[in-house]
Amino acid sequence: MPRVTTSGPRVRWGSEALAALVVTLGCTTEYIALGAQATSPLPGPQAAALGILLGILTAVIGIALAALGAGTRPMISGPRVASTLFLSNLVGALVADPAMAALGIRPILALAGVAVLISGLMQMVIGLRHGGSFVRKVPAPVLSGLIFGVAGLALADQVNFLVRCTLDWDVVTLVIAGLGIASHFAWRTFAQYVSRKRKLALPSGLSLFVAMLVAAGAYYLALRVLPAPSPACRLIGVAGLDFANWRPVDTGLWLDLLHGVSLHALMLTIGYGLVIGFVSSLDTVIAVSSIESLTLRRGTVDRDLLAFGAVNTLLGALALLPNVGSVTRSNMAITSGAQTRWTAVMHAVLVCVALTAGVGLVAMLPKLAVAVVVIIMSLDMIDEGARTITRHAFSDARPRRLFGAAMWLFALELIATLASGQPLVGFGVGAVFGALVAWPTPRRLTVTIAAGNARDGSLVATLSGALLAYNVDSSVVEPLLAQVDEANAARERAHPDIPLAALAPLPVVLDLAGVVRTDLTACRALAQFAQFCAARHADVRFRVPAANASASHTMTQALPHFVPASRLHVVPAAGHPAASDAMPESRPLAPPYS
Repeated sequence: MPRVTTSGPRVRWGSEALAALVVTLGCTTEYIALGAQATSPLPGPQAAALGILLGILTAVIGIALAALGAGTRPMISGPRVASTLFLSNLVGALVADPAMAALGIRPILALAGVAVLISGLMQMVIGLRHGGSFVRKVPAPVLSGLIFGVAGLALADQVNFLVRCTLDWDVVTLVIAGLGIASHFAWRTFAQYVSRKRKLALPSGLSLFVAMLVAAGAYYLALRVLPAPSPACRLIGVAGLDFANWRPVDTGLWLDLLHGVSLHALMLTIGYGLVIGFVSSLDTVIAVSSIESLTLRRGTVDRDLLAFGAVNTLLGALALLPNVGSVTRSNMAITSGAQTRWTAVMHAVLVCVALTAGVGLVAMLPKLAVAVVVIIMSLDMIDEGARTITRHAFSDARPRRLFGAAMWLFALELIATLASGQPLVGFGVGAVFGALVAWPTPRRLTVTIAAGNARDGSLVATLSGALLAYNVDSSVVEPLLAQVDEANAARERAHPDIPLAALAPLPVVLDLAGVVRTDLTACRALAQFAQFCAARHADVRFRVPAANASASHTMTQALPHFVPASRLHVVPAAGHPAASDAMPESRPLAPPYS
C-alpha cells in the first residue's frame, strides 16, 4: 500500500492571517456584488440590501464550514458567478409566476433556498458515488468552454444593465465602467512589474478592490457636474443589515408556501436546483484541479463534493445562496502564503467583521461599481486552458489535429452555451462531441509498469494505444503516483538514517513510443504528473521517437508544448524500444518539433 501522509503542513499563523487579509480585501466586493445580483429580479428598493445580506451570510457561514469539511486545502469558497446567475434566473422566473408573485418576496426567496438545498443533496450524491473521478475524465476543452460560456452569460447580463444606465446617463456610464475595468488590469500589471523589478510582492488579488474604489470615485466625481441618474443606476442604498428580514425558520411562511406554491414554480425549483448542483460540482472540481497544480498535492475530489453538498444543504435550509469552490480566490490565497484551511476560516471571520462594521460604506457603493466588479469577475473566469487552446489553435503549432480538435470542441460548447443561455445545454453538447472525438480507434490504452534498476529503485511504464482524457488519470497518473509513494517508502526503510531529500531523486520513465493517439487533456495531465513527481522527490523522463525519423509521431509533436524539452528522451523510431534497467541519459529534443 502506498504511504499516505496524514499530517498537513505546519500552520504558520502569520502567513495564514496575511493571506486571509488579502483575500478579504480582494473578494469581499464579490460577495456584495453577487448578493445584489441574486436578488436583482425582485421589485422594490430594498432588494439589493436583502441580497447583500444573503451574500454576506453565505460567505461567513459557507466558507468556514466548507473549509473545515473539505480535504483539498487551502480551498477558498463562497458565492460564485455561475451558480448565482442560475439562482437569479430562478428568482426572476418565480417573480413572473402570478401565483408566486401574489405570495410576496420572502416566499420566493424561501423557494429559491429549496433549490439550493436540492443542489446540495445532488452534490452529496455525486460525492458518495465517486462522481469526482468521472469529472476528471471530461476533456479540458469542455470544461474551458463551460467556464467561458458562463462568463459570457454573466457579461451579457451586466452589459444590459450598463446599456440601460447609458440611455439615462449618456456616455459617462461607459467611462465609469471603463475606468474601473482598466484599473483592475493596471493594478495587476503594476504588481507584476514591482515583483519582477523590485522583488517586492504586491497582492495582485487586490485589483478587484482597486477597481471598485476607482469606479465609485468616478461616479461621485460625475455627480458633481451632472444630474443624478435614474434610481436603478444609483447607490445600493443599504440602510443597515437588517437581520429581521432574514427569517428562514418561519412556520407561517412555509405553511403559506405549501398551500400556495404552483406546480410550475415547484418544477422550476427542482430543475434549477439540479442545474445549480451540477454546475457547482463542476466549478468545485475545477477549483480542486487548480489547487493541485499550485500545491503539487492531489486533491480529495469526492470528499470535497460531499462537504460542499452538506454545506449547501444547510445554506438552502437557511434560504441563502449556494457556496462553491473558487479558482481565483484559492489561487489568491495560495500566492499570498496560505497553506491550510485556517486561511478560509479567518477570511470568513474578517468578512463578518468588515461588513457589519462598515455597512455605512457599503450603502455608499454605486450600482455601477457593483456591475464593474461582476464584469471583472466574469473576465477572470476565462482560464489558462482557454488561452492555451486559442493560442495554439491559431498558430502553426503541431500537431494541428490535436489543437484543432480542442479548438472545435471548445468553440462548439461556447456557442451552444451562449445561444441557449443555459450552461448545462452547452456542457451536454460539449460532452457529446467530446465522446465523438474520442470514438475513432484505437480507444484502448495498455500500461505496463515494471521495476527498472534495483540499485536506484527506478520505475518504467510502457504505454501503447490511445492516451486520452478518459483514461490518463485512472490508468496512468493515479497508479504511477501510488507506485512512486511505495518506492519512496521502500527507500526510506532501506536508509532509515538518511532523509528522503538527501537521496538521489527516484528515476521514473514513461515510454510513449507506442502511443498512437492523444489529446490536449492527456498532455496536460502528463505535465502535471511530472510536477507531482517532482514534489515527491522523483525525476520523470518521457521517451519519444526521434523527430527526424518519425516527424508524424503524435507524442513527439505534442509533448514539447507542455513538458520541458530536458525531460524528453529521444529513442530510435523503428520498433518499440525495450525498457532498460537504468535511467536513460537525458538528451533534449531538438527543434523543430513538427
